Amino acid sequence: MPIHSISNTSISSNGTHLNTVKSTNSTIDKDLVELAGKHAYLHPNRPDTIKVNGNNYKVLNVNKDSETGLDAFVIKNVNDKNNENLIIVYVGSEQIVEDWLLTNGKLPSDLAPEQIDQIHAAREYFKEVEEELGKVTHVTGNSLGGALSNAVAVDNPGVTSVTLNPALLPDGMVDPNKDYSNITNYISKYDALNLVINRLGLGHRVPGSKYNINNGLPIFSLLSPNHVGYHEDENGNFFYEVGKPGDAGYGHIYVDADEHIMTSIWTGAPLYGGPTGKIDINVEAMLKLAEAIQQKVKQRLTLSGEYIRNANLIVDDEISRFNIRVTILQETFQQMFDELAGEPMFNGIARTGNRIKSYLDGLISLLNIAEEKCRGLNVILNSMPMELIEYIRKVDISVESLFAYPKNYLYDIQIDIDNFVRAIQIIIEELIPDLFRGAKDNFVDAVTGELDLHYALLEKNKDRLLDQLENYGTQVQGVATALQNKDASIASATRGKGGDIQATDNVQHTAIITLEKSDYLEVGMKIKEIQTNLAHQAIRSSVTVVLTPILEQVSKVIRLLEGALEAIIVAINSAQHVVLYGNPTGLALSLFTKFDDNVKAQVKEVKAPIKEMEATIEGLRDGVNRLIANLPGMVDDFKPYIDTALFEPGKFANVRLYNVAASAILDEMNLVFDDIIYQLSGEKSQAVTESLEISKSIKGNIGILGEQVERGTI
Repeated sequence: MPIHSISNTSISSNGTHLNTVKSTNSTIDKDLVELAGKHAYLHPNRPDTIKVNGNNYKVLNVNKDSETGLDAFVIKNVNDKNNENLIIVYVGSEQIVEDWLLTNGKLPSDLAPEQIDQIHAAREYFKEVEEELGKVTHVTGNSLGGALSNAVAVDNPGVTSVTLNPALLPDGMVDPNKDYSNITNYISKYDALNLVINRLGLGHRVPGSKYNINNGLPIFSLLSPNHVGYHEDENGNFFYEVGKPGDAGYGHIYVDADEHIMTSIWTGAPLYGGPTGKIDINVEAMLKLAEAIQQKVKQRLTLSGEYIRNANLIVDDEISRFNIRVTILQETFQQMFDELAGEPMFNGIARTGNRIKSYLDGLISLLNIAEEKCRGLNVILNSMPMELIEYIRKVDISVESLFAYPKNYLYDIQIDIDNFVRAIQIIIEELIPDLFRGAKDNFVDAVTGELDLHYALLEKNKDRLLDQLENYGTQVQGVATALQNKDASIASATRGKGGDIQATDNVQHTAIITLEKSDYLEVGMKIKEIQTNLAHQAIRSSVTVVLTPILEQVSKVIRLLEGALEAIIVAINSAQHVVLYGNPTGLALSLFTKFDDNVKAQVKEVKAPIKEMEATIEGLRDGVNRLIANLPGMVDDFKPYIDTALFEPGKFANVRLYNVAASAILDEMNLVFDDIIYQLSGEKSQAVTESLEISKSIKGNIGILGEQVERGTI
């Protein structure tokens, strides 16, 4: 369709991004990446002006093709009055049918580009823009938009394509024998799309150079923001919020993709794929270096320091909650244990065991009652009428021998229960607090203790690095002044005004220092997992070695108790049978009914407390057996609570996120100082040479600090 008939209706842009980078007169990769990943999805309208890194881009045309789903817009850098060149921004996947089903689903295929509607439409739009609006020098896009941008650049070698996390192109569209030097793709560290592309061995279908950048965070909720390169919260803020206001360590992590593209301080060229072109180190170059050190480099390293500080605040907060964490873990263990048996009599067994002790006292009382009743039965049996004696020998139940065993068994169970309760109390009061102990210096609180000392050193090293950087910026400024003075001195001598050229290389010196080594967190953030496993093993061992044997002994004695009670019942029934039914004529039943009734009544009274005991003993037996069966599972279920008590998982994750963000910046500053060192190398000026040595020292210290921060990410 003609360019003038392209629809200009879209949602107006409602967000801008400003930072301290000075305006330039040329389109740079950082701008294009922000346009592709952020502003494309804000759907600017004509004639909006988009502010990007200090540059103003005017929207000249907006395309919304309802048939193919192609969304794109044309912009021009209005800061450069002499530049009439245009940029096309292709919008990434948003529409389910046109983008995902009809386009993305076809990209992995071997269809010709003409058979994929949006690729064809993107090419046609490029031609129409050039025919009716002017020359297009750059195209850009994210995801599907990146694939469309690259498709145009493949056909037009004179057009520069800069993409962020692009989708692949159809098979056969990319010539493996071409390097496509006009195409640059920035791949976010945590971009799921390109991880899949590479895993499938399809990386060759993303043409041009591919540079990895450190934006994003390794969390599932940022899966989409990691792909588009920008995270916008519900309030329109482009940062990731860590914690909630008022929380220790609350703050923001800035994940904007463009901020993580490292460029040369002098040329603005991306610092990937080897050194940039060598420049002349003159007054202007040193002034530019001084400005960059004092502003952008300092700003980024300061932000990295803020991330380190926030991580440290979270650690400090967990340290302050140590007693609370121990108490909660103890109470959790008690509650889980109390509920384990599933019998009311076991409630409180992990505290005092008073309830089950009360039940045992009740059993002993019932047994005493049964014993007394049995003695009464003996009295009746021994008072048989004389008429029966000639038929039946004298019957006497051995009360002492029959009741001694169950009574001793009950006393044994009482002792075992007392031992069991004491063992649980030792676990709760002594072992559980000891679960926190460990690590290299046997800290009382192993995880937070080691983190605390590591972060104390990180804070110290971070401050020393920032001080060194501050002094370095002043030194570079002095070098620029020295070079300027030398130029003025040479000019004065050349004009014949007399006098020697002044020695101007004496500028402020910056100390060469080496940051301190940390002996902590050598296993990284696995320290918590290791401590959790050790603590879990300690609990399991205590249960296996101490608690389970006691319960098994109780279970054994209960079985003996039940057998002893059954023996009492058998003895009573036997005595009754011999007295009442032991004569050959059955005369007793017919002649001595009163005696018969007395015996039966007394037997019933003896059995009653024993029958009452049976129900309680059954509950005791079932509860003990459930404890034995469920203890291993309870110990396993207790493990996550140990993990939480050692360091609350959400906060621990936030410590890791801050480290990831700080590590990314330090890694990027290594690239910047690689370029600084490269550019300053080979200069004869003593002042520049000294600056070179300090640059090397700072780079070395960035590496040391980076390695120490990296421990908090793994």
